Amino acid sequence: MAIRQLRTSNPSMSHRKIPALRGLLWCLEAARQLKVAPQPIFSMAIWLSLGMLLPGLNFFMLILITVFYGGAISALHKKAQGAQAGLGDFFNGFKSLPRFLSLFMTGLPTILFAIFSSSVLVQALGPDVAQTLAQPGQTPSPELIEKIAPVLLGAILKLLPAAIVVGWIVFLAVPRSILDGRLGFLALWDALRAIMGNIGALCLFSLGMLLTVIAASFLLAIPMALIGNAGALAPLLQTFVLVFISTLAWAWYLNAMYIAWRDIFMTDTGIAVSEPENADKAQIEI
Repeated sequence: MAIRQLRTSNPSMSHRKIPALRGLLWCLEAARQLKVAPQPIFSMAIWLSLGMLLPGLNFFMLILITVFYGGAISALHKKAQGAQAGLGDFFNGFKSLPRFLSLFMTGLPTILFAIFSSSVLVQALGPDVAQTLAQPGQTPSPELIEKIAPVLLGAILKLLPAAIVVGWIVFLAVPRSILDGRLGFLALWDALRAIMGNIGALCLFSLGMLLTVIAASFLLAIPMALIGNAGALAPLLQTFVLVFISTLAWAWYLNAMYIAWRDIFMTDTGIAVSEPENADKAQIEI
């Protein structure tokens, strides 16, 4: 018999302070994990992408996004423990009312910020311009785009710091809720305290995300331009590429979310587990 040590989570533990460079490594480790074991998180990310892109459904996906996040994170945790995870785990956040309410509450900062940012953008653009842009199927004229571009950019830059902080809170609160069983508002408080103690790591993580987005934009510029010349098939091909890229982004982000929770909230205290010498080598410590 072999003895191995498993790190365990501790709901009563607030957080751990980690080196700032670790935040940048979350990006690399999440990409490596997605390459090594893409399923079932890739399939879950497809559903997230389709849900956010389909008209009518995207509103409900935005409202319930943290509940779906919770299901995906629980699947990653099951895999890390050596258990079998499947696409059905995507709906783990809906399987009990307390769990659903807790995960839903972790998404309140996102919902409130979306409402606030929408009002700021409408005020910056003016109600008439905002109504014109909101009309489905109507493409704004080049003159209108040139006129509103500086105003829109200025408003976005003002909202960006708050958007980053809200993203950090949700990034840490969701796994704290689903994996540690913390109630929604307590998970948000834990996340806020962890941000204050690990702001360096989170800044470098955000920098890594930004650099990844910029690199992906350059890499996709030429293919998207070629697709634009594909005639009647162009919209279909562009949608397919958009779904594929957003699926990769969701899967990468969810892996990073789990890795961050593991680094910040999991305890260093292990529990001894006895197992046969020929046990499945895939079951390694996390």
